Amino acid sequence: MRWPITVVVLSLVLAISLSLYRLKSEVQRLERRLAVAMVQLEDNRRDSRILAAEWSFLSQPSRLQDLAGRYLALRPLAPEQIGRLASLPTKASGRRGTGKTLDDDARDGAVRSDDEDQLSAPPVPGWKPAKPSRAERIVLASSGRQP
Repeated sequence: MRWPITVVVLSLVLAISLSLYRLKSEVQRLERRLAVAMVQLEDNRRDSRILAAEWSFLSQPSRLQDLAGRYLALRPLAPEQIGRLASLPTKASGRRGTGKTLDDDARDGAVRSDDEDQLSAPPVPGWKPAKPSRAERIVLASSGRQP
């Protein structure tokens, strides 16, 4: 009767010993990985401090001004070079479906309606474009039906 109990106990001791050995080797492997990660982290922190110091040196205004004066042919800004936003030309946008621009219409003597002004105006929050009329809808080439 003692023989089966002894075998079971020895088997349990052997299984526990093997699992503890595997656990110990896994912990050692993880500790090595952690040590490598810590070294890499410290290297990255050191590199980051070096790069911050280099950036601080390279972006000094006096240094940049000296380099700009040495390598760029820049002159001080003249008052005539400063303009107003109102003096800029407006952007001409094309009309829908005609292939003509507003400049073409102006040359042809066409008069713009209020609807065309609204189509060329920039959208504002809540603004929805008007639905195209039945004549402006796209006809499907495969069946000839309208979408």
